[in-house]
This record gives sequence, structure tokens and C-alpha cells, in this order.
Amino acid sequence: MRNSTPIFRIRPMEGRDIPTIVGLDRRIFRDPWPESAYVQEVYFNPHAHYFVLELLDLRYTRAWFDRRRSRAERLLGFVGMRVEQARGHISTLALRPEWRGQHLGETLLLTAIDQAIRDDAEVIGLEVRVSNTVAQRLYTKCKFVVRSVLHRYYADGEDAYYMQVQVTEDPHFAPWIQGRLQQLLADLRIEKVDPSR
Repeated sequence: MRNSTPIFRIRPMEGRDIPTIVGLDRRIFRDPWPESAYVQEVYFNPHAHYFVLELLDLRYTRAWFDRRRSRAERLLGFVGMRVEQARGHISTLALRPEWRGQHLGETLLLTAIDQAIRDDAEVIGLEVRVSNTVAQRLYTKCKFVVRSVLHRYYADGEDAYYMQVQVTEDPHFAPWIQGRLQQLLADLRIEKVDPSR
């Protein structure tokens, strides 16, 4: 029987994660959020759900020095979403560059979409840089389509695509999302902590 011990865990973001998340945000994005934005979302926004991906099994790190990392440095990525008035919005998605290409980012995205579906979202939207074709391919894989161009959306003047998926238009969408998520959780040996616990 295949070893089912989890290598990773997806769990709700906690206040103690915020300093690490802010550092990762600054490393990945050209226009990172301030710490106060995460504090607002995690502590004060009842419509927001933020999740982190953490490494549990240090045998799967890339080098011996990775094994000495603190618990906080084992956070590999995060995703945020909120649902208000049946409209979901993916506010952020990030993964450490050295862990990309292994379906971990897809698993985080699916976790957020699944939560939006559980919160009765009828439509889910997001913004993405026009130059970020890797992210656009991931969103397209999850059935998002470009609805409009947001001119000079980012602080550096770059445009964004506003992408959206209509959850209720396709009766197969929610089961497909949930099935794909369960498949990835099993294949990648990711433990997912129920946010309601």
C-alpha cells in the first residue's frame, strides 16, 4: 500500500503566519500588500478565507539546509478569497518559485474556488497581469475566461485582465472542482484542514 503520510498541509491562515506571508508577498509580487491588509482580512473580514500551504515532511526539501528552516519558513504559498452577495473574488495566490510546476498552486486555487462554492458564490472573479501567461493558463484550466481589460490596474501601469467563471451556469462545474481537488490532495499527499474546525 502506498504511503499516505502527508507531505504538505493546507490550513486556514492564522495571525502568526502574517509576517511570513508578507515576506513571501514582497518576494513574489511587484506590488505587494502591506501587512495591515492581511491583518484586516484575517482578523476583521468575515467574508474572507485565506489558506496557507505548509511543508510537513522535511525529507522533501531541496537541500540539506532547508531542513533547518523554522516552522514559519515552511510556509510555501497562500491563497485568499472572499464572497459577498453571491460574488466570489480571488484576491491573491502565491507560491514560492522553487515549488512551482508541481500542481501545488493549482491545489491552492482549487481550495479557494471550493470554499467560494461552499459559500454559495454564483460567480468568481480575479485580476491577473496581462504579462502573467503562466497564471492565465492555470485560471483558464479552471474555467475562468477573460471578461475585460482593466487599463493601468497595477501601480507600475501594467494592465490586468479581469477573469471570471460562472459557477451556476454549468451544473458539472462544482463537482469537477471538488473531484479535481480531492485527486490532487491524494496524489500530492496534502492534508487539508477543514476551516470550520
